[in-house]
Amino acid sequence: MAAAISWCATILLAILPSAHAADVAVLGGPWMPVAGALQLQGGAGGDFSSPVVTDAPIAVLSISNTSGADWILRIARETNEAQWPAGVSVWLRRGGGGGEAGISGGTAYHALTASLETFCSGSGDYATVEIFARLDGVSVQTPPGLYSLAIRYAIEVLP
Repeated sequence: MAAAISWCATILLAILPSAHAADVAVLGGPWMPVAGALQLQGGAGGDFSSPVVTDAPIAVLSISNTSGADWILRIARETNEAQWPAGVSVWLRRGGGGGEAGISGGTAYHALTASLETFCSGSGDYATVEIFARLDGVSVQTPPGLYSLAIRYAIEVLP
């Protein structure tokens, strides 16, 4: 029987300096998917179904006080790589629903790296930007345990 593997995502927030300040609120709790016997392909002796994908948002972002300005949202992972399982990567995408009309990018999964990278961009305020996650590379060879991941969201208002 395969041992269970759990992940916990922590959300960090950063506001990059710009000519105009904006506010970003991140709502959500820890995402704790468990890869265990129920996720095995073909039962005992099989491998895990990969990728592990969320069916509900892991976070909801609220972008406010932009005064209608253009902005860029950047994302990064802030995890001690030595404590993260080899071969497992984390990907994020935004929901793209009606409340996100006018935001560009971010609807396809984007791999998290240690560097802040552009995720999406838009203009003005948005009350709900849903964030979904995916784990790739989980297998029966992944050591069992609880793995923690911090996600950094940084917004930059453009001049």
